[in-house]
Amino acid sequence: MARTKHYPPDATIADILPDLADGAAYLRQVLVTMRICQKHYGDAWVRIGVTGRSPTPSYRIDRPDETAVGDGIVEAGRALFGAYGGRSHDRFTQVNTAETRWSTRSLGMAEMLTLHEGLRRPRGDAA
Repeated sequence: MARTKHYPPDATIADILPDLADGAAYLRQVLVTMRICQKHYGDAWVRIGVTGRSPTPSYRIDRPDETAVGDGIVEAGRALFGAYGGRSHDRFTQVNTAETRWSTRSLGMAEMLTLHEGLRRPRGDAA
């Protein structure tokens, strides 16, 4: 039986990446989805699910959302682009998305690209 793994409520992909069996593949797939969001909406942020049974957390991608408040004032915020299973990367249903507890912190595209670059960079070469 799989152990339930809980992450701190403010955990991000950067925090859990070292614990993933194939962090590089997970990160690549999240970035693919973030790039799709970014292409359509101009930016993207990712948060992880902080509870669950999978050793690979689910994640949600948020997009920019400008909501008209009135009198010409526009409030900038974020709206859900999609939520996905951590192992399959399949899109969640609306119910799954609503029932999942998401981290309180997110990472933007620049932070995710920095993480990805860090995985690609060779670890300290011996001189």
